[in-house]
Amino acid sequence: MVEQLKFLAADLKRWNCSSFKSLYYMIFEPAVWGTIFYRISRALYLINIPVVKILLRFISFIMFRSSEIVLGIAISPGTEIGPGLYIGHCGMVRIHEAVKAGKNLNIGPGVLIGMRGGGSPGTPVIGDDVFIGVGAKILGKITVGNNVRIGANSVVVGNVPDNVTVFGVPAKVVGPVFNFKKKKV
Repeated sequence: MVEQLKFLAADLKRWNCSSFKSLYYMIFEPAVWGTIFYRISRALYLINIPVVKILLRFISFIMFRSSEIVLGIAISPGTEIGPGLYIGHCGMVRIHEAVKAGKNLNIGPGVLIGMRGGGSPGTPVIGDDVFIGVGAKILGKITVGNNVRIGANSVVVGNVPDNVTVFGVPAKVVGPVFNFKKKKV
């Protein structure tokens, strides 16, 4: 439970509240509340005290469903996501409970991460420092490497190596990771 609260602190730190205006924006951003709901429900889900566990998992489930209905962010408490989760904006984000993701995961609105369907078992394993663009889908028993950028509306159904940018339907490697850092003048 304590680990999830540390992860939540790392999540909130990614919002970079350097002014009163940015703090105000963060407090009223629904995506931040979706992240908070996920971390608290995950912490309750992980408590394994025999009788209390049933009640805490029920509360965890209620928090999950509340986040899904009110915010449109459905991240199951069973989902393992490392510290530094950043959901850019609120808008139907759905992540299957068996998904495993590393640290510094960036998710845009409209993202779906889960099973392929049609009786095909397995869910994605996502590495560290991954950016998933608006409307992207990551489906099936695949591995997404570290430091990967997935373009908007891409459908990823195959393994993705480290340090690449993928785009398209189905997603294909289009080059190395683009560097968005500002150049010094």
